[in-house]
Amino acid sequence: MPPNQQVGIDMTSRHRDPESGQRAFLRRVLAEGADRLGVTLTGDAVFGWHDRTIGSACLREDHRLWLRATAEHCDWAHGEGWTGNQDATAITGVPKPVLISRAEWEETPVLMYAELLTHVADEPCSTSPELTRPLVLPASWWADLREAVDTLAAHSTPRGDHDPSRVPRDVEAFYGRTLDFPEPPIMRTEHTDLHWANLTQPRLWLLDWEYWGNAPAGYGAAVLYLHSLLVPATAAQVYDVFVDVLDTPTGRLAQLSAAAHILHRAEHSGDYPTLAGPVRTLADRLMMPARRR
Repeated sequence: MPPNQQVGIDMTSRHRDPESGQRAFLRRVLAEGADRLGVTLTGDAVFGWHDRTIGSACLREDHRLWLRATAEHCDWAHGEGWTGNQDATAITGVPKPVLISRAEWEETPVLMYAELLTHVADEPCSTSPELTRPLVLPASWWADLREAVDTLAAHSTPRGDHDPSRVPRDVEAFYGRTLDFPEPPIMRTEHTDLHWANLTQPRLWLLDWEYWGNAPAGYGAAVLYLHSLLVPATAAQVYDVFVDVLDTPTGRLAQLSAAAHILHRAEHSGDYPTLAGPVRTLADRLMMPARRR
């Protein structure tokens, strides 16, 4: 992902007036998108990570839908993150919103798009990516999650990591040490942002398909496991559901790669103030020699 060059975002100011600057700009983008796609906004605006995106329920001919919009400087408005939901339309057998239509327009030097998706009525499992309180889910939900992840893994895509040998090198560079990783790691298609705010209940839906593609096998499960560490019982359940992919050499690499992403965000964006400590502890344990783990 490129450095965040989103117009109007000040990454150093996380307690700004919620209606100033970026949010006011995104509300205008959302309204323009509604006009272009012929829908009427009906719900409260929902803002994404660091106000990068905006979404709202909407209506078209009495059909309840979801409108999602974003804007980016033209220098960065390209690549897999820009087309994630479009590319995900090729995926079948996974419970996810369906992209109905998309409008894209330019206000130099900014490129914008709005996407109209099917509406998901089920609530996110958490209002934050990391789980902060116990969550009781039926066995059928966990079975559906495992089936969805396995189905996605079988979907071939050119998206994501194109050089498997680079993943271990990047992880070693982040932690500043040489590690014993498989060469090359097993790669498969993963939802690379599989945290609790992107999963719903009581029915399971996988949300937010900006970033998905080839990754070390088990990366999605690793992301969810790490985002569960503040609730040990749930973390243990995630690990149990995906133990066959997490408790492998590539699964260890996937966990360390996911941990590096979280720790980088904690250091550079001020995210995960309570999760960073447990993630660092887990990463240190995973980097111990096998006989000491």
